[in-house]
Amino acid sequence: MRLSAVSVRSFCARHRVFLAVLAVAFALRVITTLGFRWALWFSDSYDYLDVAIHPRPDPVRTFGYPFLLMVLKPFHSVGVVVALQHLMGLAVGVIIYGLLRRPHLFRGRGLPAWIAALATVPVLLDGNQIQLEHLVLSDAAFELMIVGAVAIILWRPVPTWKAGIYAGLLLAAASLTRTVALPLFLVLVVYLVVRRVNWWVLAAAAAAVVVPLAGYAGWYSAENGKFALSGSDGVFLYSRTMTFADCDKFLDELPPDETPLCTRTPPSKRPVSHFYVWEEEQIFRYPGGTFASYKSDLARDFAKKAIMAQPGDYARTVLRDFGRTFTWGRPVYPDPKTYGQYLFPKGDVGIRPGREGIVARYDSQKRGTRVVEPYAGFMRGYQKIVRLPGTLLGVILLVGLAGIVRRWREFGGYALLPWSVAMALLVIPPATVLFDYRYVLPAVPFAIVAAAMAVKDLLAWYRTRRTPPAVAEEPAEEKELAAAS
Repeated sequence: MRLSAVSVRSFCARHRVFLAVLAVAFALRVITTLGFRWALWFSDSYDYLDVAIHPRPDPVRTFGYPFLLMVLKPFHSVGVVVALQHLMGLAVGVIIYGLLRRPHLFRGRGLPAWIAALATVPVLLDGNQIQLEHLVLSDAAFELMIVGAVAIILWRPVPTWKAGIYAGLLLAAASLTRTVALPLFLVLVVYLVVRRVNWWVLAAAAAAVVVPLAGYAGWYSAENGKFALSGSDGVFLYSRTMTFADCDKFLDELPPDETPLCTRTPPSKRPVSHFYVWEEEQIFRYPGGTFASYKSDLARDFAKKAIMAQPGDYARTVLRDFGRTFTWGRPVYPDPKTYGQYLFPKGDVGIRPGREGIVARYDSQKRGTRVVEPYAGFMRGYQKIVRLPGTLLGVILLVGLAGIVRRWREFGGYALLPWSVAMALLVIPPATVLFDYRYVLPAVPFAIVAAAMAVKDLLAWYRTRRTPPAVAEEPAEEKELAAAS
């Protein structure tokens, strides 16, 4: 049906605040593109390009993001890749706005348009979010997939089996983009069980997740000899435990082939976790690649022994890293090199030496990042000022939790899903690898949605408590009888 000018004006009037926010968000991304031509590079970027050029089930880089790069390869431009990622970031904001306007999530009436629009600001206008979208990295696509999956489940009061299929497929794609999405399916299962959704919705979602992942695991097995999605989990978990592991406490349980994984360096003097994957000598004492299958198995077994022998140390390590999420500032972590890759650069950045051939096969410009002023300077200053502090994110999560606990039955439990997804995204990295600022950003949309639901409901409850109950007036006849007596 053809849209009339009146209907377009009416639509713009109803959603004028959000459209204004969206326009500013779009302009910021255009300025970013003009200032940093045409993409920013991360350490992982070159590996993703390599897998896209030579398609394979890689032990470290699952095939989700390389597949996207492979689809876009005919354009021969990383600029096209980051432009699409910026559109993905805008799409996340649109989904959040649309979800917060759904009436059933707010007991019959959605959030006012201006409040729903303001709720998208931490995603659409955050300088760190915009910088992450401009990197040749999987994060923008990953975030869009998981936000889309949750929105599909929440879009109607009761999800249908088709919604289960669509959400499951998105979670499967997200798991093949970043394996941290795999536990999110368990979160979805718990939510559907708690909400007592018909079993065929759960079955449809499970099938949509399991079938694609099983197919990929079969491909991985054919190439790498192991039925799995990747071969890096054991090595990364080992690196997590190396920040506290004291081999003297479980040396009797270690077989000879695992003892080279020990170190005599005191825990207080050890580097952060990921150094034990990429730079420390323990893993390199074994022949073969860093993520050789037998290495991952040895490292996983070692890590399990360390955790069982030192559960308190493991818990303190996880809690300490989890606590970094909620600092007001943004101190340098996990190391200056990694931290610097999350900032807009001040000067041109060349391709990493030795990786020029990979970039040349994908991008016709065959160059790194060219910094152009004044656009770049504006975005550098913007990133320093406009961001969501971790402390405020913690407050948002507490508001969402308060709404779930205080008004569980009347609230319908809808906020349980986004809040649980946000917490899973924040807890899993510190528990399995380490804290990293880029791992925090995908949790923000879910924390906001849960808090928005809670605020609307808690305000309604507060107004009910403040308003005195109406006293029914006595009929006139009863008043006359009372006066006569």
